[in-house]
Amino acid sequence: MNPFAPVIALDIDGTSGDYHTHFTWFMELWTGKPMPSPSQYTGGVPFHKHLGVSRSTYREGKLAYRQGGWKRFMPAYEGIGAFTKGVRRNGVQVWICTTRPYLRLDNIDPDTRHWLRRNGLQYDAILYGQHKYRDLVKAVGAERVVMVYDDLPEMVTQAMGLGLPACLRLQPYNEGWVPGNGRACSARSVVDYWGVFVSAHDEWKKNHGKPQARTP
Repeated sequence: MNPFAPVIALDIDGTSGDYHTHFTWFMELWTGKPMPSPSQYTGGVPFHKHLGVSRSTYREGKLAYRQGGWKRFMPAYEGIGAFTKGVRRNGVQVWICTTRPYLRLDNIDPDTRHWLRRNGLQYDAILYGQHKYRDLVKAVGAERVVMVYDDLPEMVTQAMGLGLPACLRLQPYNEGWVPGNGRACSARSVVDYWGVFVSAHDEWKKNHGKPQARTP
């Protein structure tokens, strides 16, 4: 791996794949009760309250979801595999950065890698945990990061606090969030991810003397 190549950071759940829809479907199966649509989740309350279950039931369900390998079958957003391939064809590394696991389990890494492979995502490294962007900066340095893609405002805030450019994947639960410094961009689809990448990559190259990006 080139230790000087530029990097994008790509989150998984809610950014590369439709986690909330898939987990809601699982919880309906697991509890035997109907659940509200994830499209109605505006982020004003914790997700377990939106689902109408207790925190302990939610955590038990999340543990069952992970232990059962259900993460392997989460729907991927259309075009996400082609996006990672296009990024890498432009000489930019893809670092998968995920807050998994909430509870540490031995199957999290193989399940994650299976999902990435199954959906055609190319990548150079994976980072796990709540401090994933701090770990990214420790691993590659802030100056190498072209863009961070994430759906969680707190993770975008973490990235920007480290001096990283960030893009918020817009979802019903984060539409109303406004970054404190106003520097985060946003995207509604993987098609938008590419536009964000081209613009950010061009800006990065101005500062590093690199050639222009090619289309994917």
